[in-house]
Amino acid sequence: MEDERMKILAALDQSTYASLVLKKAMETAAKENAELTTLTISTAPFNNLYLGEISGEFQERIRQGVQETVQRIKDQAKAADAKVNVVVQESPSPADAIVEYAEKNGIDLIVIGNKGAGAVERFLIGSVSSKVVSHAPCSVMVIKK
Repeated sequence: MEDERMKILAALDQSTYASLVLKKAMETAAKENAELTTLTISTAPFNNLYLGEISGEFQERIRQGVQETVQRIKDQAKAADAKVNVVVQESPSPADAIVEYAEKNGIDLIVIGNKGAGAVERFLIGSVSSKVVSHAPCSVMVIKK
């Protein structure tokens, strides 16, 4: 029976900081001869209780941002000569989507960033990385800014 390759999931948002998270994930995948998948969550189609119906123009800007993120991922992977599977999902909760993806796909390691949200932001919405660390079915590597 052949050993299965380690599976790494890099959870990337649309910030430029995501490139550092991807770099660390690619380095780890190369070192471990692991399969690397990136996951970007789009919250575009979901309504916000405070904003009401989200305008079509705003949704389009979010989708365009996701497309730009996917292109940056592909460009960065190509420049590093790395093979990366790119996945985009829509969900109102990035943390839940990341944990669910890891559970369903047998992920061994999640690599995620922590931009250091302020105290008010953490209190109101919580930290995606904190939620992932608490609920993930596998180890989580948190890359601090």
